[in-house]
Amino acid sequence: MTNVEFRPATEEELPEFYRQASRALGMTNDSLAGMNPDWTMCAFVDEKLVTTYGAWPLQIRFNGPAVPIAGVTMVSTDPSHRRRGYLRSVKKRHFEQMHEQGEQAIAALHPAWMAVYQRYGYGTINDRHSYVIEPRFINFHHPVEITGNIREVNLEEEFGLLVDVYRRFREDRNGLVHRGKAMWDQGPLEPTTPERQRSIFTYEEYGEPLGYVIYTSGPGSEIGSHANNGVTQYADVSDFFAITPAAYQALWKLLSGIDNIQNIRWNNAPSNDPLANMLVEPRMLNTSRRDGIMSRLVTVKDALSQRKYDVQGEISFKLVDDFCPWNSGSWKLRTDESQAEVVPIQAGTEDLTLTPDTLATLAFGYYAATDAARAGLMDVQKPEALVEWDRTLKTRYTPYEAEHTW
Repeated sequence: MTNVEFRPATEEELPEFYRQASRALGMTNDSLAGMNPDWTMCAFVDEKLVTTYGAWPLQIRFNGPAVPIAGVTMVSTDPSHRRRGYLRSVKKRHFEQMHEQGEQAIAALHPAWMAVYQRYGYGTINDRHSYVIEPRFINFHHPVEITGNIREVNLEEEFGLLVDVYRRFREDRNGLVHRGKAMWDQGPLEPTTPERQRSIFTYEEYGEPLGYVIYTSGPGSEIGSHANNGVTQYADVSDFFAITPAAYQALWKLLSGIDNIQNIRWNNAPSNDPLANMLVEPRMLNTSRRDGIMSRLVTVKDALSQRKYDVQGEISFKLVDDFCPWNSGSWKLRTDESQAEVVPIQAGTEDLTLTPDTLATLAFGYYAATDAARAGLMDVQKPEALVEWDRTLKTRYTPYEAEHTW
């Protein structure tokens, strides 16, 4: 008889945990290191580890305030044990644990495939834009006055400068994750290949840093290119944060002045990045769009209460949540500028009916309730209430998440 057990991995089992996850995700064991065994939930069949699953304790900006989340990662199942429901059971146990402990009401992850996680109630909460632009097209139709100066950053002595600018930028934002040192080292500051050089520059006014850019430059391959046997020079942006329009334009002017590069490439620009509104020829950005992270409101009552709302509002909904049954029911969200509460209401009095994936996208401001209704993502009982939904859930900034390290 097959013995199936669901539990965290032990310290001794972590090497096998990393081996399984790295094989499935195409990553090295070293890049996955650092997981606390208590942050895992695994499936074992006859004492063999067959499903890996971890959750970093992170914080994310939720329309301003920082709230705790479970950063789900290292999800894999041994190829010989797939399609048997092990991941579903692991994830259900993790959500039950989160709900019972009450420390985190939200889970988030980088999906390999969105369809895998939609079935568990995850919804996409941000887009990532990619640019490929020739330096000669970095021209601004409304140049701002640049009174400061740009200088190179000494990473060994001035790492704190980068941290400070990033923290100031994210202060009132939506979707940005708090970075630990490991997230810096494996993200924008990850080791480069020998033929590519990393550069870090900051823009300052009166000694105050107001932005920075991290990029690597050197040879790279371009699919379909015949020049130089498909190899040319690129500047690849890995991190870009600017607090003022002057800082933003000054740093882009710096990039446009790099000699001997064919294109500037940035694979993780926010969907509301101002560059497209600044350029004379924004089409030359050759912008492409892809989905970012997905989020799951595991305990809806707590999750919605943790968000910042900028207006006084009152909206109601029926939530159908078979995977987390404690969320199912009829609810009313009351908000003002200082607090929010979610209370149960009588069935049949709701504005609309929806599922947790749609609710997550609305809560993070990925799209408005009116857009969701037009797409058939919810059933609307009171069409006149959509205006109030749009007003109440509107966020100051569209959600943006700049990490790829978890």
